[in-house]
Amino acid sequence: MFVSACAVAILYMSLLLQGLLSSSSALLLIAAFLLSFSVYSLNRVTDLEEDSINLPDGGRSIKKNRDYLLFASLESVNIAVVLAFFSYPSAIIVILFAFFVAFFYGWGARRFRLKNIVLLKSITVAGTMTLTAVALAFAVYANSAFIVLTITYFILVKILIATMLLDVRDIEGDQKAGVRTIPVSLGVNKTRNLLLLLNSTLVPWVAFSLFRDIFYPYIFVLILSVLYGYWSILRFTRASAKTSRLYYSYVTGEWIILALYATPFALGWPHIL
Repeated sequence: MFVSACAVAILYMSLLLQGLLSSSSALLLIAAFLLSFSVYSLNRVTDLEEDSINLPDGGRSIKKNRDYLLFASLESVNIAVVLAFFSYPSAIIVILFAFFVAFFYGWGARRFRLKNIVLLKSITVAGTMTLTAVALAFAVYANSAFIVLTITYFILVKILIATMLLDVRDIEGDQKAGVRTIPVSLGVNKTRNLLLLLNSTLVPWVAFSLFRDIFYPYIFVLILSVLYGYWSILRFTRASAKTSRLYYSYVTGEWIILALYATPFALGWPHIL
């Protein structure tokens, strides 16, 4: 549920930054929740080998409830498609595309899995989540291409950083399972430097947004996101960093924090005072 809430927060922020959030967006947000739940459930089943090493308790639970997770995954994506059909039919393409990418990412075909290729794991995860957040809004509202591309870069970089931070946590299990993630290939120190470089590209991005006077009044929230990125990278790539459920919450929960900070501005703050 937490992962699905994060996915909703990403789409929520995408709609806010594009100035498209309205009461009619509710069904779209629910569809995003269901799609994320479907993909996450499917991913838990396909990642059973790695999770049995990285998260032993979770691995045993997944193995026990494998069939229920697969059923929940299929039913969730079906409901998401039905919601899209009766509200925004154009969003069905985005939903099905994201689901099938997740399938080939985890299960693949003839033992070929996208996640087993260096760099493709992180790019596939980040790209699919970004596409879902941005393309769902674009498919429904067809906003300015310039704004869409600008937001796409921001979301892609943030999700790519989060994905690689989670790979740092899972480095032991990935090595044993033969999954060649970026931390496995580069090591933790070089991965940290890469993540800091990626996060630093958002500094001129925010400056450009401020100069062009776009994404007002959410500039404060975007600056907070960049600072949060530096903190999470430096905090969770330390040798002494402990892996726990809180680790996952801090890394992926950033979008929920940003959504909470952005909401008062969406409601008109400080003009409502």
